[in-house]
Amino acid sequence: MPQGGNLLSRDARILERYRLCRVHTASAIFHSSYYRRPSINSIPSVVTVHDFVYERYARGPKRWVHMHQKHAAIRAAQAVICISESTRQDMLEFVGEIPGQAVHVIHNGVSDVFCPLSLSAAPVPPYVLYVGERRGYKNFMQLLAAMELLPDLELHCVGGGALRAEELAAMPVGTKRRIKHLGFVTDEALNEHYNRALCLVYPSSYEGFGIPVVEAMRAGCPVVSTQCKAIMEVGGDALTVAADADPRALADSVLRLASVEYRNQMVSKGFEVSKHFSWDKTHEGTLAVYKSLGASPG
Repeated sequence: MPQGGNLLSRDARILERYRLCRVHTASAIFHSSYYRRPSINSIPSVVTVHDFVYERYARGPKRWVHMHQKHAAIRAAQAVICISESTRQDMLEFVGEIPGQAVHVIHNGVSDVFCPLSLSAAPVPPYVLYVGERRGYKNFMQLLAAMELLPDLELHCVGGGALRAEELAAMPVGTKRRIKHLGFVTDEALNEHYNRALCLVYPSSYEGFGIPVVEAMRAGCPVVSTQCKAIMEVGGDALTVAADADPRALADSVLRLASVEYRNQMVSKGFEVSKHFSWDKTHEGTLAVYKSLGASPG
């Protein structure tokens, strides 16, 4: 928190996350971390918009409640920060343009923990890495099918909870033996996995940004992706892009990285692309938004 700032702690009320946030008149600016609005309308507010997953994939009351709160916060804000140009375009599609509102694209950063390491030997057998949630639009089931076409590789999964029964049932016995779930790991351990993996496979159809893509590139781990707008925006020409999430297309993209020359080329491109993303840049951009609204943070 900025030097000289004040930290105010209050007990949560019933359904706190859905209520107006209690602020005092001395507040210079209001920036919510989860689509909250200030209790005093005269205080300038900023909203950071991450993605439109609920709008695209959720159904029923869960979708309605989220959209009501999120869209109301966006419409009430004097400034909006979108974490990618892709998210900005989605906001125009689902919410529309708000007269007089300033919209800024400020990319996420990535931790300095992620970096190349000097490791003694490549793992045997080699493996591809998958990071994060695995349901629905993440296309993990297609990656499992692709592993049947990659008999010499293992698949190591980080996060997303234990492998589910329907995921295991979809795999032949021989493939199951090559799938390992590593659970949740520290950033330091994840960095080592990036350094050891043949590549990160990130076959998601939709993202707001895709932080694992930048983490991997900073660690020297090439990335296989699909033609997801946000991932293409972030990864650029450092990505090995499968035409779609078809298992054969994913497997062919992974096999391209078995070529040492091609893999080294993509690693070098990844280092260059990842230089554009840092939390310092995110911080500077956010401060500039505050100042544009007349605030003097810090």
